Amino acid sequence: MREIILVGTRQNERVKSLIVNQIQFLPIQCDLSNITSLIFTSRYAILSLIDSVKENPSLQNWYKLPSYVIGAGSAKILKEHHANIALIGSDAHGASFAKEIIPLLQGQTPLYVRAKNIISQLDEQLLHAHIHLQQVIAYDNQPKTLDPSLKPKSNDILIFTSPSAYKSFVMNFGWEGNYIAIAIGMTTFNSFDNGIQAFVSPTQSIDGCIDFANDLVQKLP
Repeated sequence: MREIILVGTRQNERVKSLIVNQIQFLPIQCDLSNITSLIFTSRYAILSLIDSVKENPSLQNWYKLPSYVIGAGSAKILKEHHANIALIGSDAHGASFAKEIIPLLQGQTPLYVRAKNIISQLDEQLLHAHIHLQQVIAYDNQPKTLDPSLKPKSNDILIFTSPSAYKSFVMNFGWEGNYIAIAIGMTTFNSFDNGIQAFVSPTQSIDGCIDFANDLVQKLP
């Protein structure tokens, strides 16, 4: 029987988890005096900002600024901290998110709180649309070197939570032709190599990916 494995940065009690990256929060040293809104595409960006408040009190009122966010998980963290959520992206794909927020950001000075390395090109799209975008690097997503014995079996279903998770997995284990890949969103899906068996989860959340994987297990031989 195919096993479902979540590949990313966090454990999940519902399925076996394979941690292929580690997150390093970076200090956010800017202030928000000229910032009118915040953009988040990752939960780790939010958590890093919250962590940075300890050393940089000028950030303490961040939650009052309108926040534009991708992902139900990230939005949940914002709600837990009573943040001012202006928009939760209807699509986890960076290009679609850009189209949603560009009309709303005209005349604003948003701060994109982001990872050191990004693939979505959201920043380029906003700058191209003449948004007065500011950016700060809040965290680094670093690949881990894993023991070969952790390599999943050749017919397992692998859920990838980010492009970096896929990249780190392949760096450690290569790719078996019978693997089934599930991407949490289109940005992750587009990072997959050509020719692999892959699906995009209909719901852009880890729980949604797991539910989708369980459905696939019942349908696949």
